Amino acid sequence: MKAESKFIALIAGLFVVASLSGQTPSPVSEMVNTYCADCHNGTMRSPSNQLLDQFDSAHISANPDVWSRAYRQLQAGTMPPVGAPRPDRATYQAVAKSVEQALGGGAKATPDSDNQRIATRLAKLLWNAAPDAPLLQDAQHNKLGDPATLQRQVQRMLADDRAQAFVSRFFFPWLQLDKLGASDPDKKYFPDYDVSLRDALAKETELFLLSQLREDRDPVELWTADYTFLNEQLAKHYGVPHVSGAEFRRVSLAKPDHSTPERAGLLGQGSILMVTSPLHGSQGAYTSPASRGKWVRAHFLGVNPPMPFPNAKPVNPEFPTTGQVRVLPDNPCNSCHRNFFPLGYALENFDPLGRWRTRDQVGPVDASGTFVDGSPASGIVELRQVLLQRPDAFRTSITEKLLAYSPEAPTPSFNTTPQTLVRARQILNGMDKPRWSALIAAIVGTKPIE
Repeated sequence: MKAESKFIALIAGLFVVASLSGQTPSPVSEMVNTYCADCHNGTMRSPSNQLLDQFDSAHISANPDVWSRAYRQLQAGTMPPVGAPRPDRATYQAVAKSVEQALGGGAKATPDSDNQRIATRLAKLLWNAAPDAPLLQDAQHNKLGDPATLQRQVQRMLADDRAQAFVSRFFFPWLQLDKLGASDPDKKYFPDYDVSLRDALAKETELFLLSQLREDRDPVELWTADYTFLNEQLAKHYGVPHVSGAEFRRVSLAKPDHSTPERAGLLGQGSILMVTSPLHGSQGAYTSPASRGKWVRAHFLGVNPPMPFPNAKPVNPEFPTTGQVRVLPDNPCNSCHRNFFPLGYALENFDPLGRWRTRDQVGPVDASGTFVDGSPASGIVELRQVLLQRPDAFRTSITEKLLAYSPEAPTPSFNTTPQTLVRARQILNGMDKPRWSALIAAIVGTKPIE
C-alpha cells in the first residue's frame, strides 16, 4: 500500500500547508479534510506495516514522482480504501484536474520538427524496420508535421503485414503474453491440454489486436469489442457452436437479446485468463484472484497493487484459493485484499484455461464482489461496467506505456515516470476522439521525452 499511502499523505500535507498559510482550501485540501486526514497523519501504519507518512506537499510540481502516482489513483478511483467515506465523482475530477495542471499536463505537447526522426520512430515502432519509400517521401517533403498526413501513414502501415511486429513486440510483452510459452498447465490437472491450444489462444489475441488497430478503434474497445477470432479447436474449447476447420475467422459474440457478452474484449480471452493463473505447483489446478486482480488493476486502471502483507500464511493447496481468501480475517488480511481481490473474483467463471464454468472443484462458482468504491462487480459483465466508468484511466495508462516503450531495447520496458504521465495527458487533452492512428501519430510526432 506504499503508493496509496503516499497519495493520501501528500494530499493531507497540502491541506495542512494551506490551512497554516490562511489560504482558501483548494479542492484537494477540502477532500483531504473530509475523507483522509484522520488516518493519514504521519503516525498510522498500513496493514502491510508501511508507515503512512505525512508529506510536505505545498507545491505539487516540486514532488512530481509522488504526485504522478497520486494522479493515477485519482483517475482509477482506487483510494480511499473500502469502507472509508469517499468523495463524489465531481470532487475526484476536480482534484485530478488540479494535479494534472500543476504537473504540466494542461500544456500542449511540442511537435517534433525533424521529419526524418518521425519517420524512423514510426517505422521502428510499427514494423521494427527502416522507413519505406512512401514514408521517406513524406519525410523528405516535410509532410509528417501535418497530423492528418501522419495519421494516414499510420493507417497505411498498420494495414501492412509487417504490423504484426507491433503486436508481438509491444502488445504481447505489455499484456504479459510473452510468458504464455511458460504457462503450459500441469497434465495432472489438465490431462486433455495440448500445446496447440495455447498457440490458438495466442493467435486469437494477435488477430483481435490487429483488427482493433486496423479498424482504428478507440483503445478502450480492447475491453468491450463483441467479437473475436476462432478456429474449430478454440470454438470447442469456449463452447461456441458452428465453427469448423483449422482456419481462424472473425466470430460475433453478440447475443440475440443485445445483452453484454461475457467474452467481450480481452478479459474474455483464454490467453489472458491462462497467463494470470498459476497452472503449476500446489495451486496449479486453481485460479488466483490475486494474480487476476493485480493484472486488471495494472493493465486497465494503471495502478500497481498494494504492498504485500509480510509473512502471510499460505493457503491450503488442497482447495481452491478463492474460497480460502474470502474468509481470511479482516485484520490484517482482508482490510487490504478487498481493495483489489474482487477484480479477480469477478473472473471466477473462467477456469485457468479460460473455459466458462458455473462450478469449480468444491461447488458453485462464487464470482461476487464489489469495487473499492462499493459498486457491484459480481461477474465479468458487472466488472466490465465498473471499469468502463473510468475510461480515461486506461487511455492514460496505454499512452504512458507506448511512451515508455523503446523498440530499440532488447528487453521491452514499460516503466512509467512523471514525464510519461505529463506527456500522456498533453497528448490526450489535444484529441477530440481517441483513436489508434491519432494516438500513435501524436506519440511519434511530438518531441521525444528527454
